[in-house]
Amino acid sequence: MLLLHQFTYFIVIFGYIETGKCSGSKTMITNNGLNDVYGKNPGLKSRITSNGLNYANKVAMDALTANIRTFIVPDQHGDSSGVQYDLTNLRVTGFTEPQSSISFLPGGLKWTANGAGVSMHGNYRYKIHKKWLPTIRGSGTFDISVFGLDFSINMVFGVDVNGRPTIEARGCSCGIYRVKIKFHGGWAWLYNLFSRILESKVRKILMHKICDIVTKQINEDMEKKLASLPVTTILGERFLLDYRLLQIPDFHSSYMETFHKGEIYWFGDEREAPLDPPTMADIGDTQKMMYFWISDYMFNTLGYAAQMHDYLIRNITAADLPPDQRGILNTTCTSFLCFGNLIPQLQKIFPNNTVELNLFSGSPPTMIISPGQLTVGCSGKIMLYARQKDNSLAYVMTTVATMETSVNVSVSNELVHGEINDITLLLNVTDSAVGPINSMFLQVLTNSVIRAVLIPKINEFGKKGFPLPVTGKIRFINTSLRLLQNSMVIETDLNYTS
Repeated sequence: MLLLHQFTYFIVIFGYIETGKCSGSKTMITNNGLNDVYGKNPGLKSRITSNGLNYANKVAMDALTANIRTFIVPDQHGDSSGVQYDLTNLRVTGFTEPQSSISFLPGGLKWTANGAGVSMHGNYRYKIHKKWLPTIRGSGTFDISVFGLDFSINMVFGVDVNGRPTIEARGCSCGIYRVKIKFHGGWAWLYNLFSRILESKVRKILMHKICDIVTKQINEDMEKKLASLPVTTILGERFLLDYRLLQIPDFHSSYMETFHKGEIYWFGDEREAPLDPPTMADIGDTQKMMYFWISDYMFNTLGYAAQMHDYLIRNITAADLPPDQRGILNTTCTSFLCFGNLIPQLQKIFPNNTVELNLFSGSPPTMIISPGQLTVGCSGKIMLYARQKDNSLAYVMTTVATMETSVNVSVSNELVHGEINDITLLLNVTDSAVGPINSMFLQVLTNSVIRAVLIPKINEFGKKGFPLPVTGKIRFINTSLRLLQNSMVIETDLNYTS
């Protein structure tokens, strides 16, 4: 899943800058960005730093080296100053990596490389037809060494109408310091004459091909791939996370930031939650490769979607409890902690039965993230029924309930995990079919059931983790998590497996 993240896009982009070429073609980008079309703060935000670009540069150069080593130049034919020539089977035999870097520019990135070396081998055939000389023919092989190959290319990023990133090469330049040619076969006195032609031809080939290939990879191949990137991902078969870009990435001198919608819908019903994303707390850190903000807004839209589709209704029966705790729900008791003991009316009216709890929320649950703390609260009703011998349900009572819990969060394997330790539950009986009921006793019993059923279920979900929108090729390393006002921040370095 990309969410985020733009760093994934950049790694992939540079992985496709395969066989650099140098020529002077320039293209200009037309920005089709959404540019704050939603008019809201983002629910997700990412920051890629210079350290992240250093890593991207390494990935880019590894890809460039691997592909240049297998690059084959098309056969060349020509006639210059009375010398007709054919250059065939021209191929790269070696490549020396340059010093390279990727840096931030307003609106994009710049990739520069200096001091690359290329070795090439090929066959030549020539015919000299000067008026004052008889026709001279010759053939053989040659080796070429290219020194001081430098190139530079800019990339500008935008956003299309679907919230996907766009990329376009703005320009490319290249220079070659020296070309050295060694001939095998032919007449030695012709080497100097022919070498000038061959050197000029090789310079033009390299200085045309490198920029042509890089520009094509960016403007055609990578743009097509970016246009097909998903901007949503399904969560747990029921929900849909929308992480499309809200605006063009924001570029600074030492980092760039991307802003994503970060809203969760019920799958098949993309109604907007009536919530406003808060302004997320900023941090000045740029030591890690990447920083990832997740607003509590995103989780609250999940709660809204769940509430609107009755996903938060739960019926608890004895079968949901561990075997050694199922007696809690009996009306005729063999242990002290039992509904029949603490609510005596149940023993008299519904002897030798069990009770069932029907839980449903009255409003969407809310998550609040504050410095160092994450809490979740919800309110609703709990209705109590007695399951009778004929399998019918008899209404017992209704209570208004409020619940609150704190959550311990962590990150591993590109997943956000959560775990709750306990739930604070407050009950108030609002209606009873069996007479007055002690709310304190009821609260003790209900707490026991919730600890036995809900907490393990919630923690089971939290253990599975909430997926972050990154591709399967990105791995987090040296990761930590901070809780700030209205958002959690994941700070991480990255490892990319091609």
